[in-house]
Amino acid sequence: MSKPIYDSILNYCMTHPDRFHMPSHCGTNPDGLLYASAQFDVTELKWSDNLQNPTGIIAESEEQCAESYGAKRSYYFTSGATTALFTALSAVRDLGADIIVERASHKSVYSALRQFGYNPHYVMPEFSEGIPQPLTAEKLEAAIIAHSTARVAVITSPNYFGLYADAEDIARVCSKHDVLLVADSAHGAHFPFSDLLPEGFSTHADITVVSPHKTLAVYTGGAVLNCNNDTLFDKIQALRADIHTSSPSYVTLASIDYALDEMRLMGEVLYERLFNRVKSFKEALPQFRFLEGGDFTRLVILLGRDNLAYLEKLNINLETEYGDWGVFILSPSNIEKLDALQAVLTNLSFNARGNVNFPAYPAPVLGNKSARYEFVELSAAVGRTAFREAGVYPPGIPAVAYGEVITAEIAKILDNPATFGFVNDKLCVTIE
Repeated sequence: MSKPIYDSILNYCMTHPDRFHMPSHCGTNPDGLLYASAQFDVTELKWSDNLQNPTGIIAESEEQCAESYGAKRSYYFTSGATTALFTALSAVRDLGADIIVERASHKSVYSALRQFGYNPHYVMPEFSEGIPQPLTAEKLEAAIIAHSTARVAVITSPNYFGLYADAEDIARVCSKHDVLLVADSAHGAHFPFSDLLPEGFSTHADITVVSPHKTLAVYTGGAVLNCNNDTLFDKIQALRADIHTSSPSYVTLASIDYALDEMRLMGEVLYERLFNRVKSFKEALPQFRFLEGGDFTRLVILLGRDNLAYLEKLNINLETEYGDWGVFILSPSNIEKLDALQAVLTNLSFNARGNVNFPAYPAPVLGNKSARYEFVELSAAVGRTAFREAGVYPPGIPAVAYGEVITAEIAKILDNPATFGFVNDKLCVTIE
């Protein structure tokens, strides 16, 4: 295959053009640092295609992407998986308001449900040591049978901790009951590129959203919607044009194009090397416990908060702290950094401060939905019905969603500096 977007932009830059088009930095590099990639930041020109209705280099790259993921069609986004999920849930809205949703979904799913007027029926997750477990086909089927009016199901796999559901079993259940399947696989963009990685949903689900900037060498905002449902092709392309910015980042598009081609060529070799390095890393640190059973590129270690704070002082920056767990995202791009991390951890041992586990998300208490809302302080929100979702980020799973009561238990969870859903330190609640 090739890199049509990347190669075309590179060729354009090599002609040293006089630029009188957007963006108005005109490809210059004024500080020698931040603007190092400015020359590749172009716009819609005669040769550069148009994400609103691609027929040239973007369309060619999307076709190659679909082949890589085993999907019928792929659609690029430069404004993140959130925009792709909004497009997906808008595309299936005419199947009805009732929808089955895994309760451990990302906040962007909840935002889309609220904006498009869905009536969600949640499948509550199981928890182990504070970590949400993948949805099983059995639990999903039970929810489908219990809510027979729902024609769409939304699941998350893999989750923030690298744990993943059985794609084939989940898809089989949905097909059996004629339910359209939307998979939020934002953290699984790398799955197709090595036999050592899990099987993803892009081959099985009607719609699968992946986020290459999370796990591949792609600039922030790079996302892909993969689709296998012929009836949705035109609708998704039209809705992307409506929802996505009309000024996509060509630097991000080119990085998707480049990274996917690199993985097609070298993925098996690169991930085998990473797999072996992770194995030796764990063997060298028997004093620590690792979360097993997930994607090996998501390193989840029970470190303790003292050790987590110590790593931060050493400028070793992990993806997130979750209680006493540390979550590290690994890729072929940072494999060499494992040496420094291993050297530091060799001289440490687990030392917990407080609870090892986060409490499981409380079961939702339904309140009275209303179109009217106001913003109130957290202390005044207890007992009120949430109009907007709120929770702790990461992993971005709402503790309370639209139409649910903000209980004292939820308020305690939200009394945390790392929260989302607040507006000027206030929560949005309904006026009943």
